[in-house]
Formats: sequence, structure tokens, C-alpha cells
Amino acid sequence: MTNQEEYARERFELNRQKQTLKEQQQQRLTVAYNGGLFKVNMTLINYLYMKCANAGLFQSSKEDILTDIYDTPIKIDVQELLVLADQRWKEVHNDWLNQYEELKTKRKAGDVEV
Repeated sequence: MTNQEEYARERFELNRQKQTLKEQQQQRLTVAYNGGLFKVNMTLINYLYMKCANAGLFQSSKEDILTDIYDTPIKIDVQELLVLADQRWKEVHNDWLNQYEELKTKRKAGDVEV
């Protein structure tokens, strides 16, 4: 019975640490631009990418107005914000993957520092 209890505790602790890691990384998914703070997610990246693609096809403006996380309208250069958002996305997800791989290799919950 103690092996099962110990295993359950270790799994619970591992899942808790994975959740903590996820929360830490998601907090880093923001980018400051032109006085605004934007949450970097797939929706923002996809919107910016499509706006850049359409601007190239239809000779439209590469400037736009988006609301930041505080609901403040901010004038943006779509290409600049796309580059910043893409860099942040890759940076955070690479760190997250590396930390998760390290977390997976730990056999006991006591070996992990989060």
C-alpha cells in the first residue's frame, strides 16, 4: 500500500510542478510595444501574419490599431509587432520545452526544483 501511496504522491507533485511551470511560462508571453502591453498567443500571431500577407497582396497599409491587455487602443506597425511577438513566442516555448524535458527526467518529485 505504501508504494501506491508514494507513487500517487509523486504523480500529484509532478503534475503540480508541470502546472506551475506552465503558469510561469504563460506569464512571460507578453510583449511591450508602442506604450501598450500585448498578450502573445496564436490569435495575435495569426492576425498579424494575415494582416501582413493581405497588405502585401492588396497594397494596403501595414499600420493598424489594436487594443492591448488593458483595453487601450494602440497604433501598431503590423510587421514590427509580428516580429516581436514571434520572437517572444519562440523564446518562451523553447525555454518551456527545455524545462519540461528536465522535469520529465526526474524520477522523484523531491529531485525537481520549480
